[in-house]
Parts: sequence; C-alpha cells; structure tokens
Amino acid sequence: MIIKTISLLILTAFALSTAGAEAATITVGPQEADYATIQGAIDAASPGDVVEVGGGTYRENVVVKIPIVLRAADGGGDKPIIDAGGRGSAVVLTADGVVLEGFILENGGFGRAGIEVRSKDNQIRKNLVTDNRWYGIYLDGSRGTVIEENVVWNNKYGIWINAGSDDNRIERNVFEANDNSNAFDLGRNLWEGNYYGDYDGSAPTYSIPGISGVDLSPSGPERVEEEETGEAVTVQEGLPHEVLDEAGEVAARDEALPSEEELAEDLAAGESIRTDPAGWRALSLADLALSLHRPLSGGGTDTERSGEEEASGPYCGDAVIDSEAGEVSGDESGEVADEVVEAVETVEETAPIPREEYTPRDWVALGDSLAAAGRYPEALASYERALEMDPAIAGAWVGRGDALTMTGSYDKAARSYDRALSIDPLTARTWYHKGNALQMLLRFEEALACYEEAVRIDPSFAEAWNRKGVIHNRLGRYQEALESFEKALALEPGYAAVWNSKSWAHQMLGEAQAAKEAYERARSLGYR
Repeated sequence: MIIKTISLLILTAFALSTAGAEAATITVGPQEADYATIQGAIDAASPGDVVEVGGGTYRENVVVKIPIVLRAADGGGDKPIIDAGGRGSAVVLTADGVVLEGFILENGGFGRAGIEVRSKDNQIRKNLVTDNRWYGIYLDGSRGTVIEENVVWNNKYGIWINAGSDDNRIERNVFEANDNSNAFDLGRNLWEGNYYGDYDGSAPTYSIPGISGVDLSPSGPERVEEEETGEAVTVQEGLPHEVLDEAGEVAARDEALPSEEELAEDLAAGESIRTDPAGWRALSLADLALSLHRPLSGGGTDTERSGEEEASGPYCGDAVIDSEAGEVSGDESGEVADEVVEAVETVEETAPIPREEYTPRDWVALGDSLAAAGRYPEALASYERALEMDPAIAGAWVGRGDALTMTGSYDKAARSYDRALSIDPLTARTWYHKGNALQMLLRFEEALACYEEAVRIDPSFAEAWNRKGVIHNRLGRYQEALESFEKALALEPGYAAVWNSKSWAHQMLGEAQAAKEAYERARSLGYR
C-alpha cells in the first residue's frame, strides 16, 4: 500500500511539472535551423515538443519514439519530403500520442510503408503518401489513432490495418490509384467520408475489404454530366461510348466507333464482334437481339450455356464494393425483362425468328452478350426469362449468379450457383464462381471448400489453385497457401498474380529473401 502511494505521488509530481513546462519548438532545415536531419531533432526533443521541418528532401528512415508534434513548417513553400530510399519505412511511430502533419512520405521499401504505426492515440493528417513499394499507411497494434485529410496515392496497398488494430478513425482521406487495393482492414475501425478511386456510386456505402469495415458516407469519381441544347445528358457507367438523354435513348455516339449500318453489315457478313469489348459496348439491345440470329465468324452459332459444358462468365473474384442490390424478381424483374422484349420487338421485321419463338437458349445467349457489355441488370433479366421457360438450364443459373455477383448481391449469387450445381455438380468453374461469391461474404472456410472441389474436378484449374492459396493467406495458413501457389505455378509459371500472393506468404513466414524474389518476379511479369 505504501509503495502504491509513493508511486502515485511521483506520477502526480511528474504530471504537474510537465504541465507547467512550455513545449519547445525545434526546427529542421538545410540552413538556419537547429538540426539538418529530422531524426537528429527527434532524438534531442522532450515529450510534448514540436519538431518543425522546413521544405526539402530528407533521405531518412525516421523513428518517433517519444510523444511529439512532427509537422511541416508553415512557410507557404513546398512540403518537406521524407524519402525512405527504397528500404524500411519513411516514418515509424512507436510512441503513443504522436502528431504527424504536412509531409510527403515516399519510397518505402519492400514490405514496409510510407507511414508505419505501431502505437496508440496518434494524429496523422494532411500528408501525401505516395510511391511506396508496399503500403502507403500501415497500422499494427494501434488504437485510438485518427487518420484524416491525407492523400494516399500510387502505392501497392493504400492503407492496410492489421488484426488487433481497433477503434481507429479514418476520415476524409483520398485513397486512389493504389495497385492492389485502396484500403484493407482486418480490425474494427471507423471509416467515414473518405474518397475511394474504385467507388462508382452504385451502392450507398463502401465495404472495406477485410473483416467488417464500412464507410457509410463514401465518395468517388463523379459521373460526367454535360449540357447539350439546354438538356442534360449523362454518360452511362459501363457504356463509355454512348450518351443517353433523359428518356434513355442514345443521344450521341463516339465518332470513332462504327455506325449502326456498318455494324449491321458486319453481322450480315458473319463478322464476330465478340472479340472487341468496345464493339459490344457500342451495341444497343436491339443490335444484340439481332446478333442472336446471325452467323458469327467461322460459320458457327452464338455460344450458349448448357449443363454439359463448363460455364464461362465474367471473372468476379476481386470485386470489392458490396451493395444492397437485390435479386431481380417479381415486378422489378418483369419491368427489366419487358425492356429487353421491347428492344427485341424493334427488330422483329428483320430478325428471322419471331419473338414469341425465342428459346431459352436465345435468352441465355442474350444474357451472355449483355454481361459481356457490362450491362448486368439487363443480363439478369434475360437469364431469368430463360429460367421462367426452363428452370433446368444450369448455364442460366450460372449466368444469373455472375450478374448478381457483379452487382454486389453475393448471397443471392451463391444460391444461384447452388441451383446450377444441383443440376450439374461436376462443373469446376461453377464451384469456382461460388467460392468467389462466398469469399466476398467473408465465409472463407466455405469458399475454400468450393475451390477444393473445383481443383478436385479439374486439377489443371490454375485460377482455383490461386484462389485457394489466397484464402489460406487470409486465414493465416501461410504454408498451406504456398503449397497451393506452387500448384498454380506448376500449371502456369507466368501467372503474375500468383507470384505476388506467394510473396506475401513468404513475408508473413519471415522468409524475406524468398518474398523479395517472388515479388520481383511478379513485377517482371507485369504485375502492378
């Protein structure tokens, strides 16, 4: 009891003495400053001091071990740059209660960051974090840190928050053009009002990849609006070559694209435009409906899905934006499907087959065409029209699942894949797509089981081996992840994404040299 009382008196006396002392300001700069290096000034500082840094480039790896204010000098000139020199992190915060403000932090090394936070209750604001080989901002074991009004741009990962970092606030930052992901959160933190370069406004919230982070008030690239003859027109997302008026009609086309007459001539001559995504985006629903009944290149017919063949669909494993988009059914489904029917009716006079004689396969083919053009709600309606006519078409259920996945309805997508698998349980790609949907729902063990079934059916399925490894990485099973990645690379040695994921597993196992070699191999193969 006496020892506790003495300790309390000592702590109280220390608090009173420090409260009465004024914080010192220590300056850093190339001339007429207290110190020429930032680290030198920090080492000379006392808790609560201000280290003020003038403009210039400081080639250092700064470690902040005491609670200070580290900020750019308010001289109206260029921001000071902390250049990590391609090794280590530019700044590492190991003390609690640090303020870091107004810097450019760049050139962090392999596996490190522009700002690395290993402490609590910090304030990181108004910095530009850019051109770091791995993380822009990295948090490990941090709580109560506020990260606000920073621009995190052109790093491998924008911000990465490790498990065990909770109750941090990430507000009003810009996360854009980061190679692998703009944000990743394995903790439980508050995200609010940030700008994300990959947020398209299709959902009211932005789901942070990781565990459960959600930004309830995100922003992103704005849709382009123009004025033409006094009427507003909007560029429809996913259709960059078409401008729609308020009635939804095509108001203008990119002049570089072929005209409707040229497209019709190509279709009549048997020219395939499926290999040209820009060409597909330029087509109206009527064009697509007409193309169903024209020969394509090589004299073949339009590709159809069936229970006997492996279903193909848009790759959807890396989607990051969740939404409340629901299953298109009932009245809503009917409305969208009727739009497709109306488009088909506009070409009845030239189409060889009347609309009422369209088969389920025709509707599936139209759905595939619309999905290839990025028009997923319309594709969904086409697949559902096919299923109304014949609910036993596995390919229609797969296409429906793909469209639901691409609009963020992952749970409904998984159920759609289940229906496909009840009809044809031996299609590896359907298991793979189901795994992708479950992964986005954070149901990792179930996703892993899907990928395992995919590679059991088709051991040469490199993408499924890779996804299996990615799930092991997320679950912290790095040795198992490496085994899966080796399987994928044995099949496709030039699979850049696998080399990149492999580097992460090596890094987490403490195998720095192997991690570096795998990462450099990924870069040499074009992975960015």
